[in-house]
Amino acid sequence: MRAVYYVKTGKAKEVLNLGSFDDPIPRKNQVVLKINYSSVNPADTKKRSGWISKKLNEQFVIPHSDGCGEVVDVFSKSDKKMIGKKFWICGGSKENILGTCAQYYCTNKNHLIPIPKNTSLIEASCLGVPVATAYFSVFSDFKLGEKYVFVSGGAGAVSNYAIQFAKINGLKVITTVSSNYKRTICKTLGADLILNYKKLDQKEIIEAVKDYTKGENVDRCIEVDFGYNINLLPNILKRNGIICSYSSSSILKPIFPYYLYAPKGINIKIVQAFLHNNSYLKKVGNFTNSLMIKGKLRHPKIKSYEFKSAYKAHDYIENSKKIGKSTIFISN
Repeated sequence: MRAVYYVKTGKAKEVLNLGSFDDPIPRKNQVVLKINYSSVNPADTKKRSGWISKKLNEQFVIPHSDGCGEVVDVFSKSDKKMIGKKFWICGGSKENILGTCAQYYCTNKNHLIPIPKNTSLIEASCLGVPVATAYFSVFSDFKLGEKYVFVSGGAGAVSNYAIQFAKINGLKVITTVSSNYKRTICKTLGADLILNYKKLDQKEIIEAVKDYTKGENVDRCIEVDFGYNINLLPNILKRNGIICSYSSSSILKPIFPYYLYAPKGINIKIVQAFLHNNSYLKKVGNFTNSLMIKGKLRHPKIKSYEFKSAYKAHDYIENSKKIGKSTIFISN
């Protein structure tokens, strides 16, 4: 099979290559997909760029955990009914060196969710990590009586779904943006209070949140840049509030102000969509599909690239001026 791969970290154009590999063979509980589209997440670009570590421990990496495709081979005879059907991937591992940016991809059958008829392959390819992260962030340890949620960076892919999931769950959503265009996106998604963090300092954001919640503060924060907002969050959270953080995008090693958090008993959850178990991923997939079937889920803007130009899809995700997702067309 043909696949995109890299053997060292660095800039996408410099390290991503297209080469030939053996076709995957399924083992117990596994199936093989013929990949239609392979989607890029920030975790993929961070590993490839050496953002966390310049050293690559693997001999090579075929990147990406998200995508969609058609089942063409199975291990168990009882799974033959899956052959010829198309699925989106929910639960591919970022530790798997044989990712979805290839003509064929082998995965656990429980990581596959059927693609609804009213959902395009491009849309389906971009669901996995964003919806799993958003679902956990909104619903984990959810308490009756929760009213307000703060979602930072509301125009991002995870935030896109988190805002919608929160609204479906009856929550009031406060979010932050950096431009009027992003404000429009968040308004369309149903956000109730939209704050431009480029125009407001943290003190003004805190005052706006307290004013909107009538002094109650928020029940949970869904955070894309924990280090950047590390001093803001405890000032807008209720006692025993929850922070679900899935990245610290601008500060790799934030300094933690313990005694801003301790007096309120704030609970911090580090969200890692790749680590959810099979039954939880099925729950995420079924929930997401139910919304798409009813036409009640909006997707981020998606830019598609050719297989041979995979580096452009990585560049798109790494460009802070770009909004949305990128995916790579591999086959019909």
